Amino acid sequence: MGNVHLVEDDPVVRAMLTRLLESGGYDVRQYASGAEFLEISDTLSEGCILLDINMPEPDGFAVNRSLSEKGNRLPVIMMTGSGDLTVLAMRAGVFEFMQKPFGRGELLSVLKQVLTPAKEHV
Repeated sequence: MGNVHLVEDDPVVRAMLTRLLESGGYDVRQYASGAEFLEISDTLSEGCILLDINMPEPDGFAVNRSLSEKGNRLPVIMMTGSGDLTVLAMRAGVFEFMQKPFGRGELLSVLKQVLTPAKEHV
C-alpha cells in the first residue's frame, strides 16, 4: 500500500501504531526520535511521515521545519496526545493533523488519502 515513516518517541505507542499500520498493509519504518529520523530524511523518496509533536528535542514542529528547509516533498501527518494544536500544525504546512487517541479506521483513511496519487482523486 505504501511506506509510512513513523516518528514516535514512546515505544509502546510506536509498537501499537506499527501493528495497526502493518495490519492495514503499510510498510512501516520506525524512528524513536526526531534526531534519528532527520539523520536519514535526505534519503527518503516515497511514502509519508507520521510525526509525533511532543518529543524531546527536536520536537515534531522542529523536525517538520527542518524537513521543509531541506525541500522535503513527502506529506507529513502530525499527531499529538495533548491539547489542541491543530492550528499550529496546519500553519506548519502539514498535510493532516490527528489527535491521539485515534481509531484504526481514521488513521488508515488518512493514510489512504495521503498515499493515493492525485490523479486517482479526480
